Amino acid sequence: MKHFIFFAGAFLLLVGVLSLWGVVRHQNIPETPRDTITIPEGWTVSNINRYLQERGVLVDKELSSSLEGYLFPDTYEFFLGSTVAVVQQKFQDNFRAQLKTMGIDVSEDHLREILIIASLVEKEVQNVQEKRIVSGILWKRFKGEIPLQVDATICYIKQAESCLPITASDKKIDSEYNTYLYKGLPPGPICNPGADSILAAARPAGSPYWYYLSSDAGGETVFAKTLDEHRQNIIKYLNE
Repeated sequence: MKHFIFFAGAFLLLVGVLSLWGVVRHQNIPETPRDTITIPEGWTVSNINRYLQERGVLVDKELSSSLEGYLFPDTYEFFLGSTVAVVQQKFQDNFRAQLKTMGIDVSEDHLREILIIASLVEKEVQNVQEKRIVSGILWKRFKGEIPLQVDATICYIKQAESCLPITASDKKIDSEYNTYLYKGLPPGPICNPGADSILAAARPAGSPYWYYLSSDAGGETVFAKTLDEHRQNIIKYLNE
């Protein structure tokens, strides 16, 4: 009986020591440093890579440029020194969740078209309702095989945040992203659009307009039904 009590007591003591050691060891393990990152609407993959590197999230590798348009602008929490695969997965999971929230359930090919239009709208227009009208114009021009003539695509080619006004020589740059030179959609999105722009591209507003421009004063979007009316707007609002 005495031996049993002795062994039972020793066992309980050992369990207690191990439990205490586990608590101490857990308390001594430092948390992996992390950071909260906010990605603004309209940033390119290049912008995002540079920012994540500056904040220490990505150290020696970058997100692929093929992800342009699919990195949803939002606030994320990342571990410092994360792998590209982990960062990409977090972006992709959120992107799919956001599409579900928006009620967008389309084929991958059509989704890509939506994201391309959304990226153009993101760079061209600020007002939510005007985004839907501009989206409608771009879809009409695309389906009518009329060049989209979006200034923001020239800025994307030149890798410049602001490259306005667009010059005659700019419009001759030989790139598939040049929507003045080539008909149809550019090969891919030119930025990562936010929810308003994605919804505008997915649900465009019908209108009688075929042309638009942003005025120098305040960025107001001015619409036109005919090319002559559009030319008059260029003279009136852009002094060209």
